[in-house]
Amino acid sequence: MRFLREKVFIGVDGGGTYTAAIAITRNGKVLSRIVGEQSNYYISNMDTARTNLKKTVHQLMEECQIEDYECISIGMSSLDYEPTRDFIDSFANGIFPSEKVEMHSDVYMALMGMTLGKPGVMIVSGTGSIGMAVDQMGEVHIVGGWGYLLRDEGSAYDIAMQGIDAALKSFEGIEEPTILEKRVLDFFGVDTHRQLIDIFYNPPVSPSKIAGFGREVIEIASQGDKAAITIVDKAVKALVNYACRLIEKVGSEDSIIGMYGSVLQKNLYISNSFKEQIHAMYPNTRIGFPDLKPETGAVLYAMKKRGYPINEEILENIKITMTEV
Repeated sequence: MRFLREKVFIGVDGGGTYTAAIAITRNGKVLSRIVGEQSNYYISNMDTARTNLKKTVHQLMEECQIEDYECISIGMSSLDYEPTRDFIDSFANGIFPSEKVEMHSDVYMALMGMTLGKPGVMIVSGTGSIGMAVDQMGEVHIVGGWGYLLRDEGSAYDIAMQGIDAALKSFEGIEEPTILEKRVLDFFGVDTHRQLIDIFYNPPVSPSKIAGFGREVIEIASQGDKAAITIVDKAVKALVNYACRLIEKVGSEDSIIGMYGSVLQKNLYISNSFKEQIHAMYPNTRIGFPDLKPETGAVLYAMKKRGYPINEEILENIKITMTEV
């Protein structure tokens, strides 16, 4: 193990599909970044989330060859707001020194990486979906983020479930034929649609597995399938509604709006349509993808929270050394 004179901050993005962790020194040098298993305790349970998180951070520290850190800052998809110290103490108990832990929503950490805590909006669509804004007074506002059981409009999970519904209705002749009818069989590895019952219930299929079918729906929409196009356009509209509501909360029509998550970042049609619809109503908004990932935003949050100033040199060092890991 090596002992660094420079203080080290660990940032974590704890999502429903994976957990990303990064180690960055006080001067902005990125030591390493790794990806581990999911740590959303609503999708699994608290014990599993804590175990996966501990394992990921331990692996990161081994890779960096460090034995200690100044702070570990955790952005979690199962949080909406900054939790109380009692919650942090309980969550960290047995896995991290609680006095070195900071926690907030993963969406807040993503926004932090884009605006450094200044007013702005972040729209996230991955396995789930949520919108968050920080207004002129520093207050946090949230729309969406209801979780997979309540469908999370505009998310990969919601797109997938609507696609599966369209596939089954096509199979039964209730609605118009769609390519989704055949694609759902291929994706879940079954020969007949009735076999999906066993796939979904025995044992219950994971939300992340279901959300994966959302990519199929989006791909089929790009091929001109009417049912898939309707589903995708509905998802975009939901995300646009989130953004418009939050722009009102920020109170500025030239707001910074960030887009994050696989649905927005990996699908040009969706991100372009989202931007076009927002600009049609708020032409002065600045819309784009964050330069820094949520786990890096978590590091910046920890630095700011613990009283360490963030300057352009630190940000530039992060961007330069990020390419080296």
